Amino acid sequence: EAVIRKAGIKATPLSEWCVSWPSDPDLRSDLRNSTLYITLEPSSRRKGMSFPPITQLIQMSGISRCVIGCSDPIPEYSSEGASALHSAGLDVKMGVAKEECERLIDGYSKLANTKLQKMARKHYQFFGRPLGFLHCSVVDSDDVQAFANNGNAFAKNFGGQSLSFRDFGSYELAPPPDSIWANNDNDSDNDDTFTEKDDFFNLEFDDEDEQENLGNNPMMPWYEQVDAVVATFPREGNGPIGDQSIMARLNGLKWLATSGNMLPANVERILVMDATDLCDLPLSNDDPNLPPGVDVESFWKGDGRKKSRILLRSGDNAQAIAAANAAAEAAGKAAEAAQCAKEAIESGEAELAAEAAIRCQQAALAATTLLQKEMQISQDLKQKLISLGAKVEVMRGKEPVDVMNHLGKTNGYTSVVWRAGCWGQRGVRAIVAGAFQWISAHLAVDAVGGKFWQLMLAERAIQGACGSESRVKVLAEQEDISLEYCDEEDADCELTVNGKPIRHIRLDCRVLVENPERKRNYILTKTAPVKDKLADAAPWFL
Repeated sequence: EAVIRKAGIKATPLSEWCVSWPSDPDLRSDLRNSTLYITLEPSSRRKGMSFPPITQLIQMSGISRCVIGCSDPIPEYSSEGASALHSAGLDVKMGVAKEECERLIDGYSKLANTKLQKMARKHYQFFGRPLGFLHCSVVDSDDVQAFANNGNAFAKNFGGQSLSFRDFGSYELAPPPDSIWANNDNDSDNDDTFTEKDDFFNLEFDDEDEQENLGNNPMMPWYEQVDAVVATFPREGNGPIGDQSIMARLNGLKWLATSGNMLPANVERILVMDATDLCDLPLSNDDPNLPPGVDVESFWKGDGRKKSRILLRSGDNAQAIAAANAAAEAAGKAAEAAQCAKEAIESGEAELAAEAAIRCQQAALAATTLLQKEMQISQDLKQKLISLGAKVEVMRGKEPVDVMNHLGKTNGYTSVVWRAGCWGQRGVRAIVAGAFQWISAHLAVDAVGGKFWQLMLAERAIQGACGSESRVKVLAEQEDISLEYCDEEDADCELTVNGKPIRHIRLDCRVLVENPERKRNYILTKTAPVKDKLADAAPWFL
């Protein structure tokens, strides 16, 4: 896209590519006779509604010849782009300097073929929205305040009881740790201390080889592999318990602007909020509501990475909806005043009724003027955010599944991490609605008893947080539990509560939404008898 624009062609991605050719006839002739050299095979697939296939742009540019270094490393997409260009009449040659080009895209090839990406593409194919990862902690439902007091890491105050002695079912989803990367001094002597593998997707793929993580991120390894990370600016009443101030509710923005800077440049940072709260959003570093240590101006600018995005929920225009509701209420009052005037005429009190009608009319006009002013302020704020470098979009709906549907439909995203705004029963409702298919939960378990015992405790605690198994079922295996970042002596992962050792673990588990009304078909397949017996003696293990 950048090369074609530098050649003098103006291209705008809308529902289809909008291409304007240069007016210079000599340049247009050069374009028709030019050759486009590409390291990686261009994609013939649309990335949501916002980005048409890049092969379409190449076709519309008028370029007659295309030389491609290597094919798409995703097996199911391989050669699709080249075939599309060839079908459009271009002279296509693929495989030139193939090994050199494959070395250049080695990082992308590894990312595109992880089991997470395979799972995400399959999920997007079926549902049209990204695979959702909910990053959270699981705490005792009566211990949320203690959780908040302990640095947003994990619950340490257990009321004199450790996890194995508590009644399962008294837990809830809570915010995750602030950090996503454990401290790592990158010494070569420590290269073999991290052994966690990207192997807990239990899928029947043809290639079941173990794949190493793309980076040392034991706090939540999926951040560096997804399309976007979502945080929220919750509306008043949904913020932290005991503190509904604007600064406290901006914790999601704080994380995106600080820890989110460590995300790979291609991972988009998205802040979801109500359009009516736009006036409370800090635009500069001197805003009194901005949490300490946050460079929000750099966040809006987003130099060297994907632009930061503000996603406004609650309808096409929350202010317009509020204005319409106010207008409807004013109309109702005017109708009541008219009825009173009619009745007053008959009773001889027409003058009083007329005064009441005039007051209602004045109040309605004042309300409309105020709402128009607020709408103009909102539009000005949107334009200022755009001028600072951010993207501002409006979406339909307000639930997490609506956000996921929007990201799938608009951007074609296949995997998203959600780390804010889905705690307690709100998180459970989001899981039931289909917003999340995986939970990466941090929690405290007994430090004794072995990995299997810790896995069982953690799985049951998460199940308790998600509710009855008849509605949501939590599935985890021994490979899904992560203990690596707790093995350092100075790590705050193991402590003693009333003489009982407790440790911090993370469990990545699948969540399945049970639907008792869904029909299930059971097929019994008969096995065919073996016709030919083995001529040679069978191996000892048979």
